[in-house]
Amino acid sequence: RNSSGDIIGFSGISQDISRLRIAENKFQQLLESAPDAMVIVDHEGDIVLANAQADKMFGYRREELVGQPVELIVPVRLRDRHTSHRQGYAEDPKVRHMGVGLELFALRKDGLEIPVEIALSPLKTEDGMLVSCAIRDISQRKQMEDAVKKSYAELETRIEERTVDLTI
Repeated sequence: RNSSGDIIGFSGISQDISRLRIAENKFQQLLESAPDAMVIVDHEGDIVLANAQADKMFGYRREELVGQPVELIVPVRLRDRHTSHRQGYAEDPKVRHMGVGLELFALRKDGLEIPVEIALSPLKTEDGMLVSCAIRDISQRKQMEDAVKKSYAELETRIEERTVDLTI
């Protein structure tokens, strides 16, 4: 502006964000195409992204998940322990399966607990560390395993009954 207050020039800074938009679009497509539920959590444990499979698995709309603590989908009986495990992971983040050797469960909106497998992967971003959680519902596998165990137990019982009959 000049001494009279009239504009005599201006300056501006511009940045081409088309590459950023393309990268964001590709990331969103990758997230949506994943066969498992994908939940992305920030360093405070809040859900920042979720895919359509997460919506289906947990019974929440995406808008209900985003912004909530990840413990929303952890059974109440496991939440305290989960919080400390999550904080421990943040100290040494690396790609790994969660709870190796343990049975893991997630909590649906309707209150149903489902058995799951979870793989964790840290993502370094300009906004800090995020954790990508790939969550697989293993309910059908557990049902099949239980059926096999039951069949095996019944077979063992029959063999024992026949063995007893033969020795009499």
